[in-house]
Amino acid sequence: MRPFQAILIGVALASALVLTVQADAPENIAARILQAQGEQGLLETWRDWHHDAEHRIVIKYGAGQQEDVFMYRVSENTEWDASEIATAMEGYRETSRSAPEVSLRTEDGVPLVTAVSYVDYDWHGHTGKMRQTDEFVFAPYLGRTVIRSLTTTYDYR
Repeated sequence: MRPFQAILIGVALASALVLTVQADAPENIAARILQAQGEQGLLETWRDWHHDAEHRIVIKYGAGQQEDVFMYRVSENTEWDASEIATAMEGYRETSRSAPEVSLRTEDGVPLVTAVSYVDYDWHGHTGKMRQTDEFVFAPYLGRTVIRSLTTTYDYR
């Protein structure tokens, strides 16, 4: 085989690999995260996150109550103690959830995905509707598109 032929074969193989390993679209990554159920489901989405990604959780109660804000680095999730939230949410259950309404926009070249869902809930016999908004910010990382940050807002107002 001549060097020229070897180079052409190498370029063809490299091009084929690049085409088969293309990154997911941001809206597909966001959908995968939103559909993940339980700890195992979240573990399966690990490669979709930047190693320094942060998740911020905002709970808005209304009626003059101050909102709660929690933030953690996703890579440190195993060290994060959610028992305070679990205690506060005791007796809470969702009775229905809408499919998320997903929108994609770009600001300064950064893809942003917003997903909005509406949840009917029962909390110790009190029923209501909550709006959940998930705002994903993406970044390129090692040739892929990954989540750089996620802000989840639970709005009970």
